[in-house]
Amino acid sequence: MQISYASSDHTSVGVESHTTAIDQRLGFRIADIEQDLYERAHGLDPAGNMQTWGRQMHGGSQTWVGLESHALLTPYDELNRMCQQLAIGENGHIVDLGAGYGRMAFVLNHYQPSAYFTGVELVPERVSEGNRLFGKYGLRRAQLVEDNLFRPDFTLPLADAYLIYDYGNIEHIRWTMGQLQHLAGVHRFKVIARGKGVRTLIQYAHPWLTVLGVPYHEENFSIYSTYDDGLH
Repeated sequence: MQISYASSDHTSVGVESHTTAIDQRLGFRIADIEQDLYERAHGLDPAGNMQTWGRQMHGGSQTWVGLESHALLTPYDELNRMCQQLAIGENGHIVDLGAGYGRMAFVLNHYQPSAYFTGVELVPERVSEGNRLFGKYGLRRAQLVEDNLFRPDFTLPLADAYLIYDYGNIEHIRWTMGQLQHLAGVHRFKVIARGKGVRTLIQYAHPWLTVLGVPYHEENFSIYSTYDDGLH
């Protein structure tokens, strides 16, 4: 299937429309799944909101139940630029921490079909839907794993790049950044940080991530490296 993951209209409306069109073409059922999650959450707590529903449903972890999908998920145009800048090599591996539906797997496959994608996501309905489409399109090197990033014994799989977001809880971001710092002592990798919270935390609390590689910055995300790859 030939799909252009780069949007020709970079306004917020254009990017959202582009993403919706790709989701529909691939056959994602995101709107239906998120609506079902919202209705279940609202039934459990009619007085709640998107700040509370996800935490109530998923053991205190912020899963943003009730948030519109265009705000919840990274648009394809942005994922496209991430993959372009990463330039993952053959048999490379990206781990998406809080992966949602695993959209990045499709963009990564477009640029590097031999690369591996592992998405870690807490919400089982999102995991099931992403894996369904990986199977439908034969993305055998892509998988979504249902797991809690913040359980005490969670271990990061080794990868060439890690995608981390503003989880909604600064302590959870600190937890993941601590794991990455520990891993940097024995393994080299890149970090794609999406959101102001995680990028601010890196700037002030994790300068080790900016020492060797020159960071690459865009409006919504930055790419850091534990080594000098000569790209930026």
